[in-house]
Formats: sequence, structure tokens, C-alpha cells
Amino acid sequence: MKGIRYSLFLIFLLSCSNMESTLSFFVSDLEYPKAFFSYPGRFTPEGKKRNVREEILRIIRETEHEIYMQVYSFNDPEIESELLDAVKRGIKLEIEGEWGKDYPIGILPFLSYWKGTGLHHTKVLVSDKTHVFLGTGNFTYYGLERDLNGYIEFLLPRSQSEDFRLFLEEKYSFPVFQIGGLEFRNSPKEGFSIQNRFLDSIESSDERIDYLIFDHYDPVMSIGMAASRSGGIGGIYDRPVDPEGKILSRLGKFRIYEDGNEDRLDDPEPGKGGLLHHKSMMLDGVELLTGSYNFSASARDSNREISVRTKHDRLVTDFKSEFERILTSSSVYEEGGSAGFDSFWIDSVNRSLCRSGSSPGEALLDLGSGWFRWRNFYKWKEGESCRKISEYETVSSRYFGGKMEFPTDFWEDLGAKLYSREGRILFSSEWNANLNDFYRAIRKPAFFLRPDSILFTDSAWIFPPTADLEEISNAILPRGAWVLSRGKVPEKANVSISSGVYYLSLNLPTNAGLILLEYEDKNLYFCYKSLGYSLNWADQILYSVWEMNRERFPHWTSKQESDFFGEAGAGNRRRSNLCGIAF
Repeated sequence: MKGIRYSLFLIFLLSCSNMESTLSFFVSDLEYPKAFFSYPGRFTPEGKKRNVREEILRIIRETEHEIYMQVYSFNDPEIESELLDAVKRGIKLEIEGEWGKDYPIGILPFLSYWKGTGLHHTKVLVSDKTHVFLGTGNFTYYGLERDLNGYIEFLLPRSQSEDFRLFLEEKYSFPVFQIGGLEFRNSPKEGFSIQNRFLDSIESSDERIDYLIFDHYDPVMSIGMAASRSGGIGGIYDRPVDPEGKILSRLGKFRIYEDGNEDRLDDPEPGKGGLLHHKSMMLDGVELLTGSYNFSASARDSNREISVRTKHDRLVTDFKSEFERILTSSSVYEEGGSAGFDSFWIDSVNRSLCRSGSSPGEALLDLGSGWFRWRNFYKWKEGESCRKISEYETVSSRYFGGKMEFPTDFWEDLGAKLYSREGRILFSSEWNANLNDFYRAIRKPAFFLRPDSILFTDSAWIFPPTADLEEISNAILPRGAWVLSRGKVPEKANVSISSGVYYLSLNLPTNAGLILLEYEDKNLYFCYKSLGYSLNWADQILYSVWEMNRERFPHWTSKQESDFFGEAGAGNRRRSNLCGIAF
């Protein structure tokens, strides 16, 4: 029956006027995206062991015009030779690498260096702007064959090839690049977006989580998994198991394993083969998160990394099967002991979080909702009873700003849950009524529009005369506004309009602020800054709003988004400043 349907569909395709391109798209759609894995092992057949390298070599050989690569480690003579042969036949070659790393002399004329502060940790090959191969493994002879790694290969429509290149260079107008069921994020520019994507997926999981990880130093993610509704969680770690894995091994819902890869090179330099080098998580059998991003603050804040999220059935199934394959040669890791059970309370006068115990301790305070949310991780030293609410650890999660933007003076209004290391709720508090209205408001679809003029003295602004406000609402006058200033909770205000000028009933916060105009079923957002103000916390809010909006309303788009987030005349290139200038 399947064969009959396939034949009928081919007959239909052959009747199309553009038969060749249509057939090409059909075949590509069936074949891609697809997963590849490395198969280390001293007794693995040579062909199977070389499968990733052979695919990379094939892509290079079939390139007709240009190759662009992002690399961390590169040390594979066959790939180097194939690249240089491509150059000889006229292929343009660009390689972006890590400053200070040793690279083969042959590729140095084609090499540039990332100028960031952390590691250039991405592993990407792009052929002719449209054929992409990326994953968790480096372009090294030992990494491709002797480490456990996963890769994804896919095709880009030519119409989106420029967007993807801008994404790789961290210049794309939006925080997420989406194509054919694949979502891409990169750090450090969108590092918190990656961490929050993992946390939100974990929080949404209600069946099972499995992950393969090289480095795990993110306790926020650990507590998120412990507190999740997932019935069972399995984690396989590169040996030796990281401290986070050791802590999780004590909890009943977790099964923690050490990988069994012994395929190491006989080399005095460590790390050449024998690694579980994955950074992959599968949730409920329907979602995959993978890429070069390890679970750590350095991957989030300093390194250039790529994280891929997808619900593509074949990719999720293939990565889950790879987890099961690796599991067969892994060994259970168990560590005895359990954490103490301190009681906790709030010292409102000193704005502190206090506990009864005296041993070193840790906890997570989850505050707020939506993009106005913080997951703050705290550590108590030996004998220390209280920690200031503002003294949370760097690894803590947020959606915008830094410690100066955290509303320390008002945190009790946000609504809070305190979690132990085991994911138990130690105490919780409700948010106040005003913030309840705000949290409800920010769940509406979002629009973005920059005013032409903003006046501090009058708390007023004027939208461009060409702005299509009817796309937002039939009602010109919003129900009200929410005003957000640095380090404070949102304030509710009234809005009036006179001769096309919008007036706010509150004074505009000095230096910078964010305005949310609330309509019946939609919101309009914009931010403003005074001339010369350089902090970008308000811009970060707008990117977080956009991302959550796309997640909640995936089939909804606004024609104004490209103009708002992109440079004038180049809507796919990130705008340097999203906020209007206030005078």
C-alpha cells in the first residue's frame, strides 16, 4: 500500500511544471534532517567507526562554491586534505576558530579567530550556504572515531541561508533561528535563553528525561530535574561523574551512570579519545535538546556554543536509541549519604534568606512568572545562617539584566518557592494582587512598536504616523499600561490620548524603562533610554517577550517584528538598540 501511495505521489510530482526542483525538495524532505553518531570501540568495524568522517568528507567533495566552518579543535589529516583539494578546484574556504589553539599549517590561510572571551566551542560545517552538519564532536581524528558524539545534518532553503550565517555570527535579528522543526540558539549572546530553554522543557516534562553529558556544573538544572513531574530520569556521564551527577545519584527518581568508553589513544596528552562528549537531552520521547552546550555557567556566559531543540520524530527517536545503546556499556554510579533537612524562613527586615542548620547548604529560590522570573541559587558556608537575597550565585537563571535589575526591595511581592537540593518545596508564598494582574497580562500575544518621539518631562510619546495600530486592536486607547524600571516591580498606570499624543499617568522612570500597553487581548511593548545610556536590560526583556510569544503562539506573526528587531533596510540583521531615545 505504501508503495502505491509513493508511486501516485511521484506521478503527481512529474506533472508539475518545475519537476526537478519539486522532486529535489521531496527527496530532501524525506531524507533530512538526519542524525549521525560516532561508534568508538576497539572491535567496532572500520566502516562503522568512520561513518561520521565519511559523511563530512562527502559533503566537502560535493561542495560546488563555498565552505564555512566553525571549529574548536581541528586535527584530522583526511578532512584537512579534502578541504585543501576543494580550494584547489576553486572552492572558497572560511574557517573560524579559537584563539590560541594549534591548527594545521595548511588551513591557516583560511582561518580567522573569534574575538570573544571564552572558548570558541562550536562545531559546524556549512556547504554552499545550504547544507549543514553540526553536533557535539570536534573535527579531530580521535573525536570523530574514539569519542561518543551526536550530530545533525539538514538542508536550508536558499532564502534562509543568509539568516543562518548571521545566526552563526551572533548577528541575527531574533534570539532564536527556526527552520523546519529545528530551533537554534547560541551563546554567549543568548546564553540565558539556552539555560531557560532547558529549564522550561524540564519543567514541562511529565514522563521521562534521559540525558548524555560531558560536563554538568549547573545546580539550577539539577534542582529543576529533581523538582520536575518526570517519573524517571536517567543520566549518563563522562567518567568520572561530575559533582552534580554525584548529588543526583542519591535521589530516588534518578539513575546515574558512568560511560564505558575505553577507546583512548595511547598518548601522553589526556582527552584523546575515550570520552562521552555528548550534550544531549531527550524528554518524554518527543523532544530533543543537543549541540555543543555543556551544562555550565561558562557555556552560558563566556563560550560560543550552539544549542538545538527539536521535536522531529526521527531525530528524537535516533538520539533516544543512542542513549539506550550507550547505556548497555555504562555502569551504575551510586553515592551514599543524604542532605540534612534545614528549616528556612524570611528575614524581611534584613532582606535575607535564613536557615536553622550550620553545615554547608544549598537551595533554589524560584521567584516571579513568565519573563519576569528568577531562579536564584544560594550557597551557605559552614556556620552561616543567613544569605542576603541579592547574594545568589552566578549560575542562577534570569530572563534579563543582572543583580542590579533584580527587585531586591520588592522580592516578597513576586511569589516564591524555595526548593531543596532534592527538589522538595521548603516553603512557598503567593504573589500580591497587583502582580497577579501583571502576570496575567504578559501571557497575551505581544506586538512591538517604537515611538517616534518620547518626552520625559510630559511622560508622553508619539507613534509613527504610518504605524498600523489596527493590527494590534480596534480600540485605539489601551486598557492601561505597565511601567517597568530598573530594580523595581511593574507599576500600573492609566493612558490617555490627545491629538495623537499618548500620555502616561505616572512619571517615566529616569534613564531607561519598558512600557507595556495592555489591550483587551493583546499587548504592545516598547522601551526607551536617555541619550548616552548604555545598559541593555530593557532590550533583553523585549527579546525574552518575543521568544515566549513565539513559544505560546507558534503560528502567529506580526509584520512589524522584522522592522522592530532588525536594522533599517536589513530586517534579518540585529538592531544595535531596540529602545527609543527619550528627551
